[in-house]
Amino acid sequence: MLNILAGREEPDEGSIAIARNTRIGYLTQVTDFRPDNSLREEMISVFAELRQWEQELGELAIEMSSTQPETDQHQSLLQRYDQLQARYEHAGGYTYENRVDQVLDGLEFTREQQAAPIMQLSGGQQTRAALGKLLLQEPEVLLLDEPTNHLDLATLEWLETYLSSWKGAMVIVAHDRYFLDKVVSRTIELAFERIEEYPGNYTKYLSLREERMERRRREYEAQQAYIAHTEEFIRRYKAGQRSREARGRQTLLDRMERVARPQDMPELNFEFTPVADSGLVVISTQKLAVGYGTGAKAGRPGEHDTNVLVQVADLEMLRGDRVGLIGPNGTGKTTLLRTLIGELPPLSGQVHIGHGVRIGYYSQTHAGLNMERSIVDEIRQVSVLSEEGARSFLGRFLFSGDDVFKSIGSLSGGERSRVALAKLTLQGPNLMVLDEPTNHLDLQSRQFLEEVLSEFEGTLLFVSHDRYFIDSLATKVWAIEDRVLYPYVGNYTEYRTRHQQIVLNASGSKTPVKVAPVKAAAPAKTSSKKNGKVKARTLEDVEKDVEKAEAKVKSLEEALSQAALQADAEELTRLSADYEQARARVDELLQEWEQLADMVS
Repeated sequence: MLNILAGREEPDEGSIAIARNTRIGYLTQVTDFRPDNSLREEMISVFAELRQWEQELGELAIEMSSTQPETDQHQSLLQRYDQLQARYEHAGGYTYENRVDQVLDGLEFTREQQAAPIMQLSGGQQTRAALGKLLLQEPEVLLLDEPTNHLDLATLEWLETYLSSWKGAMVIVAHDRYFLDKVVSRTIELAFERIEEYPGNYTKYLSLREERMERRRREYEAQQAYIAHTEEFIRRYKAGQRSREARGRQTLLDRMERVARPQDMPELNFEFTPVADSGLVVISTQKLAVGYGTGAKAGRPGEHDTNVLVQVADLEMLRGDRVGLIGPNGTGKTTLLRTLIGELPPLSGQVHIGHGVRIGYYSQTHAGLNMERSIVDEIRQVSVLSEEGARSFLGRFLFSGDDVFKSIGSLSGGERSRVALAKLTLQGPNLMVLDEPTNHLDLQSRQFLEEVLSEFEGTLLFVSHDRYFIDSLATKVWAIEDRVLYPYVGNYTEYRTRHQQIVLNASGSKTPVKVAPVKAAAPAKTSSKKNGKVKARTLEDVEKDVEKAEAKVKSLEEALSQAALQADAEELTRLSADYEQARARVDELLQEWEQLADMVS
């Protein structure tokens, strides 16, 4: 559909009308960069015509310098030069390099990244580069095909903010529900060879679609009841005294425009059932460093070696925890998962797997699938199912008929994801470790996976850039920030609004990482009624103040949770400021208590 709108393909029927001089920018799923270009060279390639004019102006200047003034040849060259220079200037020939600098700086590319080969950039960086290339073309219409693919959470939020202020028109294909809610104002559904339009964003679309489908079901059922009643009348009276009336009704029935049966999307149908419960502690770590190569500097594990991707707190994951692991691209999320489940050795420190833990691992690259096998054979490798039983089982994952005999290597990304999920259900794990499980899944499949995982009675650890998915499932968030893993309580929305850190720092001490900068402690002053002198504060005084301050923090935390549940942005902003002040006050009082304790000792 986007290819047709962009003019890359012709429709089988009908036509498309595009306003005159409308510039269309198309962001495809697969970038078409020249591999030998640097990032900056790729951006400048947008101005190929300007650079061609630039070269021609230079050649004309050289040619004019070698001809005699006042000659016809010189005058002809001068006229051509003036015309080309005016066109060059009008098209921005003297400013395009500055525009390239502004766009690349705005997209937060460093000078080193701008000079590096573009194919060395990460997937998310290449998406940003492709968007920057479009912006330099100054289109009136943006066609964006899965623009959120490969983007980390920070870049996703940047893109949302940018597109929300975009003045032109956009057509977006995306599976990120938060992104769609933030950016779009109309929703078009393409299904069952039809297009249907709904006003509003994705959430509004879900509500309106349900209403529309319910109305159509009632209309269909009412018409079917009328048809059945009429056919019964015709059957009963077609040969009797009322045969003429029966024939008339038959004519009306033949001419009736039939209401189509409402069609629903095919749905997945499976569940995850643990074979047995695990012990209370599922995974624990001690002074863990994760990465590749030789590891941390010998004898100095606290110092960062270039091979260390993540320093991990002394953590415990308990039975029933649902942990969402987040962090920018390239920070070591997959490496951490593979280290925790024993596929990779730690660089330093230890990982302990608890008693009775049965691990099921979903790889975002589908590494556990054999590309040479058929789907049905792949399933039978992890089960005792017969071929017929395996085929019936695969029907729950939307594989039917001869589809089950396709090779894994010939499947789409979404189909491979469904095969990987099917294998996972057969393993009966009580700890599921999922690396980007929603990649390649359509919106309906993502929603179903959320529902199934929410009913899973075991423990979850998952990496995802789908904020809706994290919000639906996570009870804790592990965030990788500056090569250190920080644990937080709550889902993604609570993580963003509260940043409440809950356990140990990388060295293993039980000192919470500060949420707000610690201000210098200013001893409180209390006037004595007898002599007006300042009374010295005691440890008992400070302890009472600490209790009051901590109670205020707890009260604000509860208020923040309620505001987050109600999606009250204004209240969240106000409470967040009060919360930061309250936490800072607790820190001041604790520092004052430590000073007094030192003086007493």
